[in-house]
Amino acid sequence: MKRIILFALIAVFSCTTISVFGQETTKSQLLQNELNKKEKKLLYRAELVENMLGWRLGGDYSYKTLTLGGSIPATKHGLHFTAGYRLTKRWYFGGIIGIDMTTPFDIVRDEYVDDDYNFEIPRKDKIYIPVMADIRYYLKVARISTYLYTNLGAEISNKINFAQMYGIGFDVHTVKSQSVNVKLGFGTGCFESANDDCLWDTKENGVGYGVHDGFAFSFKLGYSF
Repeated sequence: MKRIILFALIAVFSCTTISVFGQETTKSQLLQNELNKKEKKLLYRAELVENMLGWRLGGDYSYKTLTLGGSIPATKHGLHFTAGYRLTKRWYFGGIIGIDMTTPFDIVRDEYVDDDYNFEIPRKDKIYIPVMADIRYYLKVARISTYLYTNLGAEISNKINFAQMYGIGFDVHTVKSQSVNVKLGFGTGCFESANDDCLWDTKENGVGYGVHDGFAFSFKLGYSF
């Protein structure tokens, strides 16, 4: 009887020990897996930073809406070429040059009984050349990198007009050295439009145009390498 009890105690102890060791082994495997994942992420980010340092080139499609109280608003769309230098993990300094066009539409006045004071005049495309500095500060460096940016410079048409944009951008990496770029911003820019004073001209005299500074929202989609 004593032998039977002894064998039973040994069996229970052995099963308990195996169970405990099994749990410890499972925990060690889970911990090692997590460490491996973190190591891979750190290695990827380090390689990403290394590949993104130095000279960078790219291009953007730009869409911008502009408005000014008392004036007919405008939209601009165009292509921008970007070039710059990624100095550190956080800082990028570069420049932008491109070509923008305002979207054409008709300027209409039809509220007068006398038709001599009413008109409908097609507004033509207007070309602008943006030349701006591009400064970025990266908040996060990962497969999807996030940064804040400032664009300061001029938009050149009949006149040279100051322009500025501030916003947030995202680099979605296709490979470590290249990325799709998405940018959202706000600021000021210039556009040619007819304002309230000009609209008092008769249709014989035509509608006067002026270059105005306006508040702007922008969206950009591009690629860099």
